[in-house]
Amino acid sequence: MARLLRCVSIFCLIAVLGSVVYAGETTLSLNSGSGNAPFYISGEYTLVMNGFDLQSLGVARPAVVDRVSISIQTPVPASAADVVLYQDADGGSPVNATLAGTAQISITSAGVFTAVLPAPVTITQPVLWVGFYLPVDTVFLADTSGTSVLTWWGWSPGARFDLNSLGSAAVLGPADGTAPVSINMNGKARITVEISGAGGSGSGVVVNPAPNTSVLAGYPLCGSLLWDTADEQISYQDQINLHCSQVQVWQAPPVPAGYTLRGEAYDVIGFKSGGVTPNRWSVRITHCIRPAAEDIDRAVFGSAFGSPRTWTILPSVRVGDLICAEVRYPGNIAYFVR
Repeated sequence: MARLLRCVSIFCLIAVLGSVVYAGETTLSLNSGSGNAPFYISGEYTLVMNGFDLQSLGVARPAVVDRVSISIQTPVPASAADVVLYQDADGGSPVNATLAGTAQISITSAGVFTAVLPAPVTITQPVLWVGFYLPVDTVFLADTSGTSVLTWWGWSPGARFDLNSLGSAAVLGPADGTAPVSINMNGKARITVEISGAGGSGSGVVVNPAPNTSVLAGYPLCGSLLWDTADEQISYQDQINLHCSQVQVWQAPPVPAGYTLRGEAYDVIGFKSGGVTPNRWSVRITHCIRPAAEDIDRAVFGSAFGSPRTWTILPSVRVGDLICAEVRYPGNIAYFVR
């Protein structure tokens, strides 16, 4: 009901944008077909990971990852697992890949398990490896698309190995039947990643000629920046308080190639009860900027997040003299022109 009320009260951005992919939620998957096969290494903590060539997949760098998923047949809820992300400059074997981010998780049920990272992870190298270091006897699923070198396994008999260095694993190799793994998975692990590339995905501007702007409110300290109060009070059930401050342009992250930052740069954060600041809002919160009149025909909305923060150009809606977008992350906000 809250989402219905929200659509009535604001711009219905999702309906307006149609099939535009929102930056930060482009899902990469190596899988095909509906067939599944279960796999595990008996008695061992096991790292299983998929490699993604960001360049061939058309993901511009720096890119930001905020959540990853794996399909599980048999979980081991009593034991912790680890999500790991590595970046690799040269592809091929990941043995020299650098650990970019990690988080400890607990997989409590079968099915698709999605791990939301405590902070978005920035990837600057052309190849991304996304993996799960699974507890003993955890069974994961792979597709049945045929032999591949895009899924790798790693383990050390009777012990855990150092995730900071893949070379410390006693066994590390592709799941294509070759040594040292010597198991042909005949497919690829069902691991997916949600990622946003530099410049965003689908960053065009849609014009909404008949908006309802009554729910917009301005931030007291942030001049031309407004937010949708219905998102905060209805969609978020009034469980977050938004605050904004202006930052010097020179303090903002580097401007994306091909764009010029115009106007002011802002920093928006949200506090939940107890002073907790979420790294990722559970619902998108629409924000609007009033650009200079000479920029309105070519202005696009930018959001910077991650560590370090990098700009993503979001799908933008022109609403009268405003440029609006649905924002998922706290961080910097500004508008740009090409």
